[in-house]
Order: sequence, then structure tokens, then C-alpha cells
Amino acid sequence: MKFSDLAREIRQLGREINPRTLEATRKLTTPLHDIELPLDVDVVREVQYGDHARQRLDIFTSSQNRNHNKPVLIFVHGGGFIAGDKHTEGSPFYDNVAIWAVRNGFNAVNMTYRLAPDFQWPSGIEDIRAAIELIKHKGYEFGIGATKLFLMGQSAGASHAASYVAHPEFYAPHTHELKGLILLSGIYDFTSMEVSLFERSYFGDDAALYAARSSLAGLVASNVPMLLTLAENDPPRFEKQTLELMSALQEKNKQLPRFVHMIGHNHLSPVLYLGLEDDLLAPQLRSFIHEKGDDKFQELIRYK
Repeated sequence: MKFSDLAREIRQLGREINPRTLEATRKLTTPLHDIELPLDVDVVREVQYGDHARQRLDIFTSSQNRNHNKPVLIFVHGGGFIAGDKHTEGSPFYDNVAIWAVRNGFNAVNMTYRLAPDFQWPSGIEDIRAAIELIKHKGYEFGIGATKLFLMGQSAGASHAASYVAHPEFYAPHTHELKGLILLSGIYDFTSMEVSLFERSYFGDDAALYAARSSLAGLVASNVPMLLTLAENDPPRFEKQTLELMSALQEKNKQLPRFVHMIGHNHLSPVLYLGLEDDLLAPQLRSFIHEKGDDKFQELIRYK
């Protein structure tokens, strides 16, 4: 299927996020991927980074060029804070994210995390930190290092990733350990929008806490390079949230962060389509990781 044909069908699904549109998007994109793991990619599944059953991650490396010095892309899935997983048997998702990373010269980690309402804020921050600690202390056993970490989240996963960077008090005095942050259609300021049932399940019902639990201010204060994305058919609230973050970053830095407007896509499809023909995200993501993870490039920029 050509991307232009896929985009036409995605636009017909509308902008609302509901079980029907999510399932229809998966049905459109699933046949475009191979289900089987390719021979040039190795994976170690279900590595526990904590005691809870959902504190698991999959580690992907190249079977032909294993090197722990490569950048590591850590992917945090979405699911409205109450659902989702890093991988489902018989589905290409979200192995496709890690396979793309490995085939583009990186190592990759797909992680899942504890869910609301049983585990509320800041459990997402705690889980990302625990995963990073495992990579730091045991990653070498799996062929990956921790000196070039890139954190990428989609939807609720983007909100978790943003919260991790925005609230370093939960792992102080240690640093975030990241070379870059990639946020795909997340929510960052819970004081400037109507908070949904899904979001309340994680952030709680007390609106007086939403300012402190939002990530906007902490993201702006951070030193982490960012790549932000929106889908053409994202719901308006996601557009407003990303534009609010972009505006705040521009005000601080006098320059916009890297941004990709995913024309033809909806809220879910960019991450499902990653690595396929005419993918809009892949070239920008690859460039961002290469630039921010290349020590020689950074030295060149620093002393130019």
C-alpha cells in the first residue's frame, strides 16, 4: 500500500481516539510489516527491571554488528495510562520501533510499565528511572551501553517520558542520563486543559496538584535536546499541548525545537508506521540521534 493511499484511509477515520479508530489503524498498518523478527536483529525479551510483573523490557541489538557503544533508543508505549504493552505475540508492534533502530545503527530497548489506577503519579517516572538504572549497571551483559541514551514516548508514553525529564527530584542527585528526548503527541500541562478520566486515573482527582505534576515547566528548564511531533489528525487538545510546549521552548531558547508535523497520520499511526516507505518520522529521528549521540559532532559544534 502506498502511503498516499494509507493517509486517505486514516483521514477517513477522523481525529477522535477511541477503540474503533485505534483498532482500524492497527489493521491498516499491520499487513505492512513482517511479523517474524528479522535474522539481522537479536532480542532478549522480558528482562525484569523491577519486582512488579509489568516492570519488563526487551533489548534489541544487531546480530551482525554488536557494539555496546551505539546510541540506545528507549521506547515507552502509550495506552491512556491504563493499558498497553511493549509487545504482543503475533503483532509487529512495537518491535517495529526497535527493529528500525537496530537497522539504522542503534541499539534499542522497548519497555512497559505499571498502570493506573493501581499505580499513579510518579510511578511512570520511577519505572523509567529503574529501567535506565538496569541499562547503566547491567546493559553491558546484553550488548548495550548507557552513555548515549535517547528516550522516546508516544501519547501516554510521551507524557511519562516528559515527566521523567521534568521531575529530576525523584532521582536526584543523579542526572537524567539522556542525550535526547523524543515526544510523540503527549500531554504536558494539565492546568490548561480539561483532564480526561484516563489522565485522572494516573494524575489523581485533585486539580490543585496538576500544576506540580505537569511537565511543561520542567521541560523548559531542562537542558535536554528535544524532538517533538504531532499528527495531522491528532485531536485538537494534543495540538494545543505541543504548541504550548514549543512556544515556551522558543521563548526560552529563542529557537524552536526540532519538530515533525506528521501529515497523513493520526494519533497512533506514526509509531505503527515507523520504518516503512515514505515514513516522515524516520529521517528526522535518525538525524536527531546521530547528531546528539555523536561526540565528535558535538565537539565540532561546541568549538565552531
